[in-house]
Amino acid sequence: MTNFFMTDRRDAIKALLAISAAGALSACLEGPADSGGSTTVSSAPTLSASEMALVSALAQTIIPKTETAGAIEAVVPATIQSLFTEWADDNYRTYWRAGLDKLEKHFVRSGGQPFAKMTASQQSNLLGKYDTQAFAENGFDDFYKSLKSTVATAYYMSEPGASEELAYESVPGEWRGCVPLSEFPKTWAT
Repeated sequence: MTNFFMTDRRDAIKALLAISAAGALSACLEGPADSGGSTTVSSAPTLSASEMALVSALAQTIIPKTETAGAIEAVVPATIQSLFTEWADDNYRTYWRAGLDKLEKHFVRSGGQPFAKMTASQQSNLLGKYDTQAFAENGFDDFYKSLKSTVATAYYMSEPGASEELAYESVPGEWRGCVPLSEFPKTWAT
């Protein structure tokens, strides 16, 4: 199960925009202060319980908990649910539902039961084989590639993904409040 970054730039940018939209929308979900900070319930369609079980199992299999947090601890499934509910349009929701349904049917045929009900080793084995085929054959399952990219993007944009898995320094380098401009003749692009 290697190479989950083998997507084209357009898919990566779409995933980053989607995750950014979810982050921006999560700030809007705070309920009134007198309601104890509960979130407002959206009337937009959500992933069903069985779809969320599949998303959760897939995310945890793609990025399992090791000495660092896994996808579940990084709330990747909730981020995907938020994208589905708050950001996606009806066409995108249809695409995701059809993709999840196709994956689940494949895993039931291959493993005899829903993916979420399999043992971790069964999940890893089946998903490993599927992943290899998906990335070896162009067009085999573009939804799976998109799902995997979204899982990875959501994970690495989460606090555990950014601060535990990746090297993280909240303030890189030393801070020098007064620096002569002659030391930096050009301005920074980033």
